[in-house]
Amino acid sequence: MISLESFRKELCDLFKEQFADVEFVIDERRSTILEIRIFFTPEIFMEAYVNGITGKKSFALVKNKKRIWGYDNYRYWHHHPIEKPDAHIPCSEPPLGKIVN
Repeated sequence: MISLESFRKELCDLFKEQFADVEFVIDERRSTILEIRIFFTPEIFMEAYVNGITGKKSFALVKNKKRIWGYDNYRYWHHHPIEKPDAHIPCSEPPLGKIVN
């Protein structure tokens, strides 16, 4: 089981270090699901999702309501590169620092 509190703290701290002016919108449900939106502008944000019970995680950079980059472990870990965000490139789980960078 993933600790939502430690995940939230680590992710938010990493973003605050690199992007001082971002705005966080945090939604935690039933103490098992955490969704965080990190707004760079009203049109561009990073969305992070984690399910503490199933271990599902997803990270998407969204611009104008469309994913332009991301990582997730739906079925298996894969990357959605910025050049082709609909692609599913198999990979291992990236560290949070890599996602923020």
